[in-house]
Amino acid sequence: MTSTRVGSARTHSSTLRLAACALAALACASAGAAENGGQRYSAGIGGSDMTAPLMPGWYFQAPVVAYHAKKIKGDNGKQATAHITNSELLPGGPYRAKVGLEADVRAVQPRLTYLDNTRLFGGNIGFTMMLPLVQRKGNFTLTSGVPEPLNSIFQVQAGLNEVADGLSGRVTGIGDLEIGGIIHWELADNQAMTLVNTFVIPTGDYKAERRLNPGFGNFYTFRPSLQYSYIGEGWDFGVRTVLSFNTRNKDTGYRSGNVANVDFQLMKFVTDDIRVGLQGFAVKQFQSDSQDLSGLSGDLQKEIINGNRMRGYGLGPAVGWLKDGGDMMVEGKFIKEFGARNRTEGQAFWLTVSKPLGL
Repeated sequence: MTSTRVGSARTHSSTLRLAACALAALACASAGAAENGGQRYSAGIGGSDMTAPLMPGWYFQAPVVAYHAKKIKGDNGKQATAHITNSELLPGGPYRAKVGLEADVRAVQPRLTYLDNTRLFGGNIGFTMMLPLVQRKGNFTLTSGVPEPLNSIFQVQAGLNEVADGLSGRVTGIGDLEIGGIIHWELADNQAMTLVNTFVIPTGDYKAERRLNPGFGNFYTFRPSLQYSYIGEGWDFGVRTVLSFNTRNKDTGYRSGNVANVDFQLMKFVTDDIRVGLQGFAVKQFQSDSQDLSGLSGDLQKEIINGNRMRGYGLGPAVGWLKDGGDMMVEGKFIKEFGARNRTEGQAFWLTVSKPLGL
């Protein structure tokens, strides 16, 4: 980043870089931990696929999500801050600037699933694949924590505004391809269990120098999940545990720490074709982020952040409509987030259409 004039003073490029580096993990839907705040598994996506019967055949599912957040939380659960040091305009530092963010994500995540009659280890085998279309928007603000009186405080704030403007923006494009193998077991007493081993391939639109991207980066994710379902007489319950293991991003040297997700849904039929219930999730990063700068050069050779771990929870109502006893299912849900650490805290609206396609 080149030097920038602010009034009659010149804000050093190193100052802006340091602010940008401190903010590099604060972009878009989930922020503070994991590179650019990104996690490839959408917390709360699990729904009707956890609480509906799965029989051999083809299935199509199209979840649509609209996520909005105005809060970004740090490690202490309070508003995140950027650590600014080595500035000639800020004698006696270091200082902190409060980070504000208004983030929006719109995504369509079409999924095709097939379950065969062939059995392995007592369960039916199959596969699933998903390729999302994503729009991300983020507007950053930085509020100087420099104490009065200081002649250059307005110049410093103007420089911080310029950094924030450079991080803000909007992008639309194809995300990363997911391919997974399935083993599904039908258990006794209306119960089922499903194991899915998913590989996420970095096919999405991504540029390392850009903070907002449809894709998450030049790295791979192995994501095993185990799901339990109870499809009862009136009540349906499903819970899914997901682990995400990430390789290192070859473009930045950044390795997002491994993450655990749990989604659950509890639904009850109130008529023959309408059911209502509760949806929730928990996400917790159980390995710290790290970065290896060796082999990188130029603007990419800069430390983004090390050591942060994200966590968060979400809860809200869900309602589903079944057409002709299961010929098609439409589900809507609203999830409010709380207890965030090193990520944004917002709310999500989901609308999912699920359609069995037959054998």
